[in-house]
Amino acid sequence: MITEARNQKLIDRINKLSENCIISDTISHSLQEKDGVYQCVIKYQKNGKWQSFWVSTGYKTNSGNQRAAKNVGREIEDIFRSTIKESKEKQENKQQNLNIIDIQTMLELNTTNYNPGKETKADWDFYEYMEYWLNKIIMQSVEQDTFNGYKRNVTGWMKKYFTMNEHKKSVKEITADDLDDFYSYLRENNLKNATIDHYNDNISSAFKFLLKKKLVRYNPTDLVNPITVETIEVATYTKSEIEELFKVLKGDIIELPTLIAGYYGLRRSEIVGLRKESFDFENDNFIVNHVAIQNDGIENEEKVYFKDKTKSKKGYRTFPLFADVKKVILERLERIEENKKIFGNTYNYKYNDYICVQDNGDLIQPSFFTKRFSKIIERNNLRKITPHGLRHSIATLLHLSGVDIRDLQDWLGHENITSTNRYTRSDYKKQLQTRQSSFTNI
Repeated sequence: MITEARNQKLIDRINKLSENCIISDTISHSLQEKDGVYQCVIKYQKNGKWQSFWVSTGYKTNSGNQRAAKNVGREIEDIFRSTIKESKEKQENKQQNLNIIDIQTMLELNTTNYNPGKETKADWDFYEYMEYWLNKIIMQSVEQDTFNGYKRNVTGWMKKYFTMNEHKKSVKEITADDLDDFYSYLRENNLKNATIDHYNDNISSAFKFLLKKKLVRYNPTDLVNPITVETIEVATYTKSEIEELFKVLKGDIIELPTLIAGYYGLRRSEIVGLRKESFDFENDNFIVNHVAIQNDGIENEEKVYFKDKTKSKKGYRTFPLFADVKKVILERLERIEENKKIFGNTYNYKYNDYICVQDNGDLIQPSFFTKRFSKIIERNNLRKITPHGLRHSIATLLHLSGVDIRDLQDWLGHENITSTNRYTRSDYKKQLQTRQSSFTNI
């Protein structure tokens, strides 16, 4: 009989032997004499190769000990066989559990963290992580006006949807199906695919940060249903329509910004950002190097901030000062000086360097320009257009009058010529109509 202590040592030896390998069920033993002692030699297959496992029976080869040694040999084989079987069952159960965890992780949990006792950002609530991404990552890397766009997306519909109890999930639980459901929700609330595409871009950027930190295994936005962005045809005016618009706006507070938009196709931020120092009236030119950005202030209070940085590097550009525009600018500057006397101490000198101001000195904010422009268009039964549509209009007029696309890119201040190409698209009949009435002084 094998003592309990020796039995445990034997089991430990067998367990160590079977670690990280496959032991076959084909097991046998024999007695061998070595150094005057009966040895039990177990024959077994390890990873397909026959091996020998020697264990002393404790009996010397003296006469009369052979039968006892055989009994111990059989006992050793039984221990070996049962230990191997138990070890194999444990390994199979362990592997089965690992397979279940692996499958669940691969199919359901988007995380590289297999330690349930350690929390990473992949374990955070999805919306809480998006807020973190917005305020700790994006805020540090983009301009204020760009950040405002991100903020509207994250704190708007995204917050409303993903803070609902039925939609709350951790980052690692978010799947492409969840995002598709969110985008369907946005469509039900009349958001366009172009806007939904921005949401997808924001979420994609947030997951790219996690991928970079190796906290998730994949980006679910790569698996969402394709978002087909609608092609929006921007309304444009012919030369005669622009001239009619100028007549309607004669003497109005937004006459000057509209005139600049119609002649040069400047962005609203560029127009409102024009200062007196931008103009060289002796050499009849002006520069664009300063912009006014509309910002979403506290509690929706509209604010404007300025920066000596245009939308792109090509935004810094010089334009010729056309006679018609120069005349209106000089008249406006005279009117500003008269208004200072009329309003006295109530005049707003904060924007004294700017030319697009109201009679009391207040800045003509981009949003005010757009709203008043729209009302005047409607009141005078003109074909609907926006200030941005005037930018497209001048692009089309210049292109159809023979201006090279590269020169037009410089005129519009586009970083990428692909944007310029979008500005010059229009149907053939419209092109023919516009060609006949293009500006002759450009």
